[in-house]
Amino acid sequence: MNFSLHQVLQNINIMDIFSKNKFLQRIVLILIFLNIVSISFLWFQQRENRNRREPRKDTEKAVSILTEKLQLDKNQEQALIKIRDDFYQKEEVLIKLIKSQRDSMNIEMFNENTDTIHLNTLAKQVAENEYQMELYRINQAKQLKEICNKEQLKKFKDLMLEIRDFFQPKKNTEKKNK
Repeated sequence: MNFSLHQVLQNINIMDIFSKNKFLQRIVLILIFLNIVSISFLWFQQRENRNRREPRKDTEKAVSILTEKLQLDKNQEQALIKIRDDFYQKEEVLIKLIKSQRDSMNIEMFNENTDTIHLNTLAKQVAENEYQMELYRINQAKQLKEICNKEQLKKFKDLMLEIRDFFQPKKNTEKKNK
């Protein structure tokens, strides 16, 4: 009763099973199709999520902290939310534009024949948009100052470093400890 693997495969003849059984062929084709659809869906969803930046959830927390610490009334709180939303919308447009320009720069930098003039133009556009972002921040601060009284402004000035640290990405302390 010593059978070799080759003899067993010849007796079974796997390809004959598929050619004789149309049902198995259809199931295999359906499974292949479902796999392709699933992978495509996951890829598209992942790509879409990368392109869409969700609003910062901590912004609501920052607004509530500012409302509490500065003792803002309801009108001031609503104005603060409106200022933050306005800034966020402008920031989103610029972030996408800057990302696109940086992508173009990267492509141009690694072209076989790099167009230095075009590359410098793109770099200047990125810098101008970064400058515009800072102007938006300055305008946001000006608007915030307009809704606060002198006492709130003094408290706000003291909170600035705390707020800045609040919005900074969390640092990986494990890397520092190693």
